[in-house]
Amino acid sequence: MLGKTHMAVGVAAGLALLRPQTLPELVIGTGTLAVGAVLSDIDSGTSESHRDADKIIALAGLACFAVAAAEGALHLGIYERLMQSSNALRIVLGAAAFLLLCAFGKEQPHRSFMHSLPALALLTGCVHLMFPLAAPYFAAGFVSHLALDLLNRRDERLLYPLSWGLSFGLCSSKGLVNRALFSAGCAGGAAAFGVLLLRAADLRRLLP
Repeated sequence: MLGKTHMAVGVAAGLALLRPQTLPELVIGTGTLAVGAVLSDIDSGTSESHRDADKIIALAGLACFAVAAAEGALHLGIYERLMQSSNALRIVLGAAAFLLLCAFGKEQPHRSFMHSLPALALLTGCVHLMFPLAAPYFAAGFVSHLALDLLNRRDERLLYPLSWGLSFGLCSSKGLVNRALFSAGCAGGAAAFGVLLLRAADLRRLLP
């Protein structure tokens, strides 16, 4: 599936599954879901075109920027929530490991390491080391990417480094199913975000 489809479906599915209860968690969760949902395709730079990988990196960066912008404009307390269970050393170590894994994955064949369960575990572990609150959202986004790509005709090496791969071969990555999933993801994500936003805002008003 295309990157925008992965992001739309990942955010919609993750919000519906994890249902963040506060405004800071909703913003953190949405941004992290978006990153987790598209990150796997940074390996497309070695299989199709570096432009595809650059687009994925840009989408992930845009999601991070949107979270930072929301914090700067609305003062939601995102920084305080993230730092409650973290510190500078954990962030440095987690970020370094995360970037090293991404650099390694970017140079692997498409749908190999970055589309595997070991990558899911290792990258989620890095996110948990940095910001435990964000880890479930990252994992949910990443899993949604793996699940969607199983619908296509190209195998995912889920048990990397084993050469065995799996795909259901039900549709192409750029056809009618991709467009339908993108539309459904956008609609579902907007609805879920709106409902959760109203709920979080109501809970905030109830606080003393």
